[in-house]
Amino acid sequence: MALPKLSTPEFKTKIPSTGQEITYRPFLVKEEKILLMAMEGNDQKEITNAIMNLLSGCILDEVDVRKLATFDIEYIFLKLRGKSVGEVIQFKTGHVKETECKHRSDGVINIDDIVPIGEIKDPVIMLTDEVGVKVHYPSLADLDGINASNETGLIQVLTRCIDQVFDKDEVYTEFSEAEISDWVDGLDQQQFKKLAEFFNNMPKLSYTYKWTCKECGEEDQMELEGLQSFFSLR
Repeated sequence: MALPKLSTPEFKTKIPSTGQEITYRPFLVKEEKILLMAMEGNDQKEITNAIMNLLSGCILDEVDVRKLATFDIEYIFLKLRGKSVGEVIQFKTGHVKETECKHRSDGVINIDDIVPIGEIKDPVIMLTDEVGVKVHYPSLADLDGINASNETGLIQVLTRCIDQVFDKDEVYTEFSEAEISDWVDGLDQQQFKKLAEFFNNMPKLSYTYKWTCKECGEEDQMELEGLQSFFSLR
């Protein structure tokens, strides 16, 4: 005899970068197992793939997850985590400030209080009076195989995120990664700075947790930024 099928609730949220409303469901036990296995293996590529596959399965609307901005992915995943496991993250933390007190305090964060910080900028950037570019915020696909923490990696990410180059006469959309890379290499420092500022100031998933130590009475705080910070809370 077949076992009864269980229905799953549906929820709505908005994609931060576009404002598009989407419907999603909590992730299932089998999906959580895959994610936990990837996290235990500590392989960033496997973790990324697990998150992408999980979001693709749980978002019920037509959304290309691979094209979502990184802060969209992080925000939607936390919303999924909240509806699947619980909105409250409980953890213990020691002092961030330098102190002799070794007490570990109990911490509580409500996922609904965590939102991307920063303004969504105009994707059209004028590099001169007549020449400009249209860009998009980097997705996980754009970051694939790149170490974006160094300057060379940042330039690689920039080139992957340029959708159009235009001047007063024409719009250029057909170019290879090598061609746009050479073009970016030909920018002067001021022009490159205009381009880099868009990405350096992009929204990010960020939360400041503040507490007062019950042992020594000192106030302290820690900055959480990106999914990895929230994953590491225990």
